[in-house]
Order: sequence, then structure tokens, then C-alpha cells
Amino acid sequence: MAGTVSVNFSLDRDIYNQYKRIVSNHGENVKGNLVRHMQTVIRYGIPNSETLEAIAEVQALKRDPNKKSYGSFSEILEDMDE
Repeated sequence: MAGTVSVNFSLDRDIYNQYKRIVSNHGENVKGNLVRHMQTVIRYGIPNSETLEAIAEVQALKRDPNKKSYGSFSEILEDMDE
């Protein structure tokens, strides 16, 4: 097919089987999961999109003038008890 590439590589069978088991348990197949991962890397320019999303969330919280802040971990725990 034009515009496509076939990818073939060797991988330790145990690593493949562990990966396949995890991916399958989440309703995906290995090929689809790898393609989705590649698309995420392209979209964000780095391989860990979950970290980037967490960073973006923290940055948004920092800009929020209505955010609640705490002076200590004890204050957080007290707030959770209320």
C-alpha cells in the first residue's frame, strides 16, 4: 500500500508476552497499542503524554485565582476530614 510501511523487529519473547497480556487486559492489541503510542509521541513531541497532561493540569491550577492552597500537609489532611 502506498503511504504505509511494514515494521519488523525482534523482541525478547517474555517481554512481548508480558506486554501483550497487559495490553489485551485493557481491550487492545499490540499493534494498535503501539500505533496509538507512536501517534501520542508525534502529537506531544515526547513519549510520555500522561506526564505532559499532568504538567498542563498543574500549570492550569497555578493560574487559577480561586484554587485552594495549603501551608502544610497537616492542613490538607484536616481539610479531607471535614
